[in-house]
Amino acid sequence: MGTAPERVLIAERLRAHGIRGEVRLVPLGGSPRRFQPGLVVLWRPFKGPAEAARELTFARVRGAGDTLYATFDEVSDRTEAETLNGGGLWAPPEADADLPPDTYYHHQLLGLEVVDEGGTSLGRLTAVLETGPHDVYEVTTPDKQRFLVPAVQAFVVRVELDTNRLVIHLVPGLLPDSADNIADDRSD
Repeated sequence: MGTAPERVLIAERLRAHGIRGEVRLVPLGGSPRRFQPGLVVLWRPFKGPAEAARELTFARVRGAGDTLYATFDEVSDRTEAETLNGGGLWAPPEADADLPPDTYYHHQLLGLEVVDEGGTSLGRLTAVLETGPHDVYEVTTPDKQRFLVPAVQAFVVRVELDTNRLVIHLVPGLLPDSADNIADDRSD
């Protein structure tokens, strides 16, 4: 685990909407209050040259939930909005300084050691998958196998950022076959 990144991804799947420069976007985690007029973000394409990145300032935001519609000071019509299609918006981490309890940025979770309740190491958290109702954590074992852990209270016992660990509750069938040996070894 390193230091916080300079910027975190806060929205993706941008698409031009209408003729007045409005953009549809899908917000990613965090507080919806962060999408306020005046917030300066960095737009970057997911494909294409990094030099195409540019700063944008939110002018107006409407909508709620999985889809928001925004206008930016720097974008005045559909043609300009179309240049943002397919990109993502990055903001400084402090844009979400008021995260709710037990809510974390992806960069805080990636790389955590995943252990069971007895402290046995099972692998590292290598991806956070956003599936809709809740996230799913991908864990890679020391022998490079992967397994998924739903990010819900029934499986996630606690996140220990101070010790770089994610403690999970093991249930039969959660681990891949060879990783089950890890759990079996601890019971001997």
